[in-house]
Amino acid sequence: MTEQPEFYPMPSFPALAVHDIEKSSRWYQDVLGFTHVFTMPGLVHLRWTKYADLLLRASPPILETKGIGITLNYAVTDGTLDALAARAKKAGAIFIQEPGDRPWNARDFTIADPDGFALTFTMGPLKRDLTMDALTDKLAK
Repeated sequence: MTEQPEFYPMPSFPALAVHDIEKSSRWYQDVLGFTHVFTMPGLVHLRWTKYADLLLRASPPILETKGIGITLNYAVTDGTLDALAARAKKAGAIFIQEPGDRPWNARDFTIADPDGFALTFTMGPLKRDLTMDALTDKLAK
């Protein structure tokens, strides 16, 4: 018996207009590990983790670049960031920014989904004893 996903009021969620909803849904699940919540005609509800839901909606092809200046951000809390990046790379994902440690005390990478939307996956803080005041002082120097 398959466990049913939890339903709850979503405080905020992105909805992406995608060209091929089945292809995009499979990509998010197979490449990144999103969980399928439900599908209805023209709409797929996926979940990265609790309160990090994503809706994909069918849209006719748009010639212009979509999502310029917008990045969807997802936290990776179990230390598998590099494994997720390797999985995405093996699947042919386009990397906008390779995995790396960042000055803001996190490790992240950014990829483009099949429709060109940017997704950043972040793990942090890297140094748990570094306070926000110490971090901002360090970055200001």
